[in-house]
Amino acid sequence: MNTLLPVRPSPADCTCFRVRSAARRVTQIYSKHLAPTGLRISQFSLLGFVTAQGPVTITELADLLATDRTTLTRNLRPLLSSGVVERATAADKRRHELVATPAGRALFKRALPLWAAAEQEVRLAMGTKLTADLHGALERSMERLAAL
Repeated sequence: MNTLLPVRPSPADCTCFRVRSAARRVTQIYSKHLAPTGLRISQFSLLGFVTAQGPVTITELADLLATDRTTLTRNLRPLLSSGVVERATAADKRRHELVATPAGRALFKRALPLWAAAEQEVRLAMGTKLTADLHGALERSMERLAAL
């Protein structure tokens, strides 16, 4: 059943505002934990996907992360300039793939327990049920919004 929006919606009732506010708070927690590595949570995630996927194209990575290539390229820039991720020529010479360098794999390995501590802190603060509910709601939201 669809419900009508209030005639004069308040900015505080904005779905985007609420989602972004929650994301900023969670990001602050992860950033605090990852600070010793110099990685931001977005960089940690990218490095993790590149490390796990092995050679991966920007298009494949963008699809995996549900983001556009432009945003992904901008977020990859610090990882490329610091040498933890590099572009490699694929078997098809027209394509380039991203790979984690040995330094990148070592950095990810060092950051992983710090990320786990942040994940634990967030899950403990929210509790098991709220965490599961949130994950489920986010997954269902992404499925429904994918068509838009």
